[in-house]
Amino acid sequence: MDNIAEGRAPGYRYSRRGTLPLIRILSVVDNRRNALLLALQWIIIVAAMAIAIRADHILVYVLAGLVIGTRIQCLAVMMHDACHGLLFSNRRINDLIGDIFVAYPLVLSIDLYRVAHMVHHRHTNTPQDYDYRVQRKDPDQHFPKSGRAMVRLFFRSLFGLNYYRVARAARVWSPIANFHNPRRFGFDFRLALRLRYVAWAVIVYGLVLWSPWRWQILGLFMIPQFIWANVFNRIRAMAEHVGVPDAQELNGTRTVIPTLLDRILIGPLNVSYHLEHHLFPSVPWHNLRRLHGHLMADPVYAANAHITQGYWGVVRELMPQPASTARGVNSGHAKVE
Repeated sequence: MDNIAEGRAPGYRYSRRGTLPLIRILSVVDNRRNALLLALQWIIIVAAMAIAIRADHILVYVLAGLVIGTRIQCLAVMMHDACHGLLFSNRRINDLIGDIFVAYPLVLSIDLYRVAHMVHHRHTNTPQDYDYRVQRKDPDQHFPKSGRAMVRLFFRSLFGLNYYRVARAARVWSPIANFHNPRRFGFDFRLALRLRYVAWAVIVYGLVLWSPWRWQILGLFMIPQFIWANVFNRIRAMAEHVGVPDAQELNGTRTVIPTLLDRILIGPLNVSYHLEHHLFPSVPWHNLRRLHGHLMADPVYAANAHITQGYWGVVRELMPQPASTARGVNSGHAKVE
């Protein structure tokens, strides 16, 4: 249920003993709530597309793309919950619905994502962690950065100049990249799963291409996905483990207390409470904020947890700090640009 701190120094691990009774209560998956939430995302996406196509005006297309992009970010977070079996309590339904309505539209697979993500939880911030290895190889994820370097990063991200790095890392979780070689990344992407994706792709893309509004539909869904993955999801991802001291479990992962704008653009569905998620990954999204409030009553947690106010606060943390106020950074991300 919790993050396994293997190979760490004594005292690294945060004691969960006093919290376990509450965790059992908070770990109940709300199937009805999640079903309604998932349906709502697609209702908003389809409605935004219909309005934009009917209006057929560039400004309406831009506004619709903005709305759809925020819903795509919600789908990405729901895929993460499905990976942990927290979308629906029945694992088969969780994986089937998670693939068809969440992961496949993002050109990803729940099963493929789960393989790497579980290792990430067991070996966070170590060479065995795929996310950590990606960060070390990607100069865009080396911090701290100067203000000028940070502006360059977001400029390149906004215009897709570094999108290939995101795509290259994500290929591990993509059915397309694993289809012809199901053991390419160390996981047997079973034939049944590959055939399921083919059936989905033929039906969904076939219907889209048959539609007279095929290019509008593809553009309204693909372009926002491209921008959100490369800008807003990049910010969310770098906020989770980059630039933290990692001297103990409580400061090896960052929790961000989001503003309203943060929740809309970057960290919906309480995904910014990432330290709480790593400590207790059995707790579904709707209880993470409550869990945070409970943990803050623990003096040990409150004194040592890495908590940042807002994603702008994260950006400031990842820029060079005055010597008197600098916080330790993970040695794997200490390159200054």
